[in-house]
Amino acid sequence: MGATVTLADGTLTVTGGPEIKGADFDETSELAPTVAALCALATGPSRLSGIAHLRGHETDRLAALVAEINRLGGDAEETSDGLIIRPAPLHGGVVRSYADHRMATAGAILGLAVPGVEVEDIATTAKTMPDFPQLWESMLAQGAPAGRTPPVARSTDSWDESDVRIRPNKKAPGPARRTGPATTTP
Repeated sequence: MGATVTLADGTLTVTGGPEIKGADFDETSELAPTVAALCALATGPSRLSGIAHLRGHETDRLAALVAEINRLGGDAEETSDGLIIRPAPLHGGVVRSYADHRMATAGAILGLAVPGVEVEDIATTAKTMPDFPQLWESMLAQGAPAGRTPPVARSTDSWDESDVRIRPNKKAPGPARRTGPATTTP
C-alpha cells in the first residue's frame, strides 16, 4: 500500500509513504475493518476477499463498512465474499460503530485523514482495548514527529485533535446479521 514496515527489537513500525495505494487482500479476517478504512483512503481500487464470515460478527461488518464508507462520500460495495473499494473523495460526518469495536477503530482511522469525522460510541472499543479512547487522545495530543504528516493523512497537513471527535454511546441500530446473499445497505 506504499508504506515502509520494519520490525526491530520486537517493535513493528509502519511509516506511510506519499500516498496509500490500493491493493487486493485475501482473508484479512479481524483486520478487515482496519484494512477497509485504509483502502477508503487509497488512490487506487482495492478488493478484500475471503471475509464473508464477517457478516456474522457483532454486526454485519461488510454491510456496515459499505454503509459508513459511502456515508463519508466513498465508493464501496459488497461482493459475495468481501468488498470492493474504489477511490473517492471523502468528507466529514458521523461514523456509526454499531456497538462493534472493530467498526469504531476503523472510523477513528478515517478520522486521522478526513477532517470532521466523528466516531459514535468509541467506548465499544473496551471489548478489546479498554483504554483506547485515552490512548487515542494521547496520541493525537502528541502530534506527528517533526517534519512528518500523519501516516495515513491525505487531506490534512498535520495532526489535529479537532479532526477526530468522540461521541457518547447513542446505540444506533446496525445492519442486522444475515445468512442470505450479500446486499448493500443504504
